[in-house]
Amino acid sequence: MATADKTDATPALVTARASRVRSPQLSQSASRLIGRIVTYTLLTIGAIIMLFPILWMFTASLKPEWQILAQPPIWIPSEWIHVQAGDTAQELPLYAVVDSATGERQEVIRIGSRRYTTALEITRLTEVLSVPADELSATTATDVDGVIFNVRQWQAGDGSTIEVVALARDGDNLIVAPVETLRPISSELPLAVVNAGSRAEYEINGITFRGRELDDGRIVVPLGPESELTVVAPDEIAADARLVAADMIEQDGFAPVGNTEVQQYRIIDGPEDEHYVLLTSEAWQPVMDLETLKENAFVVPNSELSGDDSVMFSDDILLPVRTLERDGETQSVVVLLARSAQSLVIPREQADSLRLVPTAKLALPFVHTMDGFAVRYKDNFVQGGERKDVAIVGERRNMALITPLEHIARAFDVEPAALSPVLVPRLHFENYIDALSRDLGGATFFTFFLNSAIVVILNLLGHFLSVTVVAYGFARLRAPGKDFLFMLLLATMMLPFPVMLIPTFEIFQRLNMINTLWPLFIRSFFGNAFLIFLLRQFYTTIPVEMEEAARIDGASTAQVLWHVMLPLSKPALATIGIFTFWWSWNSFFEPFVYISSVKNFTVSLGLAFFQGQYTTSYHLLMSASMVAILPIIVIFFFAQRYFIEGIQLSGLKG
Repeated sequence: MATADKTDATPALVTARASRVRSPQLSQSASRLIGRIVTYTLLTIGAIIMLFPILWMFTASLKPEWQILAQPPIWIPSEWIHVQAGDTAQELPLYAVVDSATGERQEVIRIGSRRYTTALEITRLTEVLSVPADELSATTATDVDGVIFNVRQWQAGDGSTIEVVALARDGDNLIVAPVETLRPISSELPLAVVNAGSRAEYEINGITFRGRELDDGRIVVPLGPESELTVVAPDEIAADARLVAADMIEQDGFAPVGNTEVQQYRIIDGPEDEHYVLLTSEAWQPVMDLETLKENAFVVPNSELSGDDSVMFSDDILLPVRTLERDGETQSVVVLLARSAQSLVIPREQADSLRLVPTAKLALPFVHTMDGFAVRYKDNFVQGGERKDVAIVGERRNMALITPLEHIARAFDVEPAALSPVLVPRLHFENYIDALSRDLGGATFFTFFLNSAIVVILNLLGHFLSVTVVAYGFARLRAPGKDFLFMLLLATMMLPFPVMLIPTFEIFQRLNMINTLWPLFIRSFFGNAFLIFLLRQFYTTIPVEMEEAARIDGASTAQVLWHVMLPLSKPALATIGIFTFWWSWNSFFEPFVYISSVKNFTVSLGLAFFQGQYTTSYHLLMSASMVAILPIIVIFFFAQRYFIEGIQLSGLKG
C-alpha cells in the first residue's frame, strides 16, 4: 500500500520539480539592484521635473534676449553671428541655407522677400458649379503643374470623385470649379500686385465674383494659398553696403532672381544706370559718447547763440551749428538738444564722436541730468567690440542701407523655412554684468541687495530676541490664562493680511516711517505667531529634568533659557532663521506698499525695473532673478539638516 502511494506520487513530484526548474528566479542581490535602479530613476525624473523651472531660468540668464522666447525653443545659449554692414553701426544676421543648385551649405544674408498668391483670371471662366458645403472635403494645398491650389474632393452624382477649388460662397453652398478647368487660366502673382489693383466685379451664371482689376486690364480673383520666396546672397556683399537718407532713393522696377524678383532702387539725381538693392530701411539716431558729453557739453541761453547754419557731420548727421560769444571770445558750437529758452551745446571740435546708430539698438534708455537738462542715454552700448555709454542727441532720421545691384548675380531664392540662424554656442555672462551694474533710477542692483540684507539681518535679530523669550514663556512658565493667551495668539494667524494692512499703514504713517525700511523689520521685534508656535512646540520636547538640574545649581530663568534651552534648540532656531530669511528676502507686497524711493527698494522690487510698460528685458530679468534666489539656495543647502530636523521635532509633542 505504501509502495503504491509512493509510485502514484512520483509523476506529480517530477512535474513540480520541472516547473521550478523552468521558472527563473532572481537572486536577492539582483532584486535589490533592480529596486535601486527603479528608485533612483523615479527620483531622478522627479528631481528634473522639480528643477526644470530653475534650470530654464539659469539657461535663459545666459542667452541673448531674442533667444529666450524663440520658437522653436533654442535650449543651448548661443550667439547669432552677424556681419557688419559696410562701415556703419548696423549688423546683418547670417542664415544658413543649402543651395539647391550646388547642394552646398552657405552662409547668407537676406536681401528681400516677396509673397505670392494663386490668382484666377475670372473673365476666362465660363462655367461654375454650386455644391453643398457638407459634400466637400477639407482643403489640401496641391501643386498642379507649378501652380498651387486649395483642392477639395467632391463626390459627383455619378459616383465619380472630382477635384475642385472653391471660388465663392452662395448661402450654404460653395461655388466651385474643376481643377483642370482652372489651371490654364490661373497663375501665381505677387500679392502686392494683386492688392494694388482696383476693386472689380464679374458675373457668371447670376453669381457675382469680387476681384481686382490689374494695370493690364485683367480681372483676377485671389484663390490662395499664399506663399513666400526669400532672396538671399553670400555674406560678402555686406562689405559694400552704404547708408543713405531714405528720401534720397526711389523705386525703379524689379530685378529677376530665380523664380521671384527683388525691388531695385536708384539714388535721386544720381546716375541713371546705377541701381541698388535695399537691405534695411529704419530710423537711425545720432549719438555720441556720454563721457565726452559730460566733459565738454554745457547749457546756454538761446539768446547768446547767433547764426542759423547746419553742418553735415559723418554718417549724414545734420546738426545746427551756432556762434557763441562769451568773455570777448567767439566759439563755434554744435546744438545737441534744444528747448525754447536753452540749448545743450558742445564745441564743434569736440563733436568728433558723433555717429548714427539704429534706433532699435537704443531701447529702454536712461536719463542723465545736466544743469536741469534731461539727456537720454543708452548704457553699455556695444559697437565695434567696444562697450560704452552713449548719449542720444539730435533728431532721428529715416535711413536706408543699400548695396549695389550687381550683387544680384550671386543671389538666389529660397523658401523662408529653409533658412536657419547661424548660431555658435556661447554663454552670455555679460547679462549678469549688465543687470547688476545698470543704473536703475539712481541706484543699482547692489543697492537693492544691501537694503534686502539690512532688512533680513534686522528681522533675524528681532525674531530671535522676541520669539525665543515668548515661546519659552508659553512652554514652561506658569501664569493664569496662559492657555487662553496662547490660543488668542494662534487666532491671529487666521487674520488675512489685507485686513491688517490699512491699520498698520496708518500707524507707520503717523510715526513718519513711510518710505523707509522701518516698516519692513520693526514688527519682528514684537514676535511672530507662527514662529512662536513652532519654537514652543520644540521646547516641550526638551526634558524638564534638565531645567530642574540647572535650577538646583542656582541658575536663574534667563540663565536656563540661555545655557540650557537655546543650545538644545539649534534645529528649531535654524528653522526660524530660514523662514525669516525666506519671508524677508522674497517679500514684495510690503515693500511695494511702504516704499516709493528707488534708493530704498529691496531686491524683489528692483526686479520690476527690468519689466517696462511695453517691453521686458527678459535676459536681464532672468540674470537678476538668478542672483536674487542664490542666497536662499545657499542658506537652505547648508542648513537643510537643521531645517528638516527642526520641523520634525517641533511636531512630536503638543
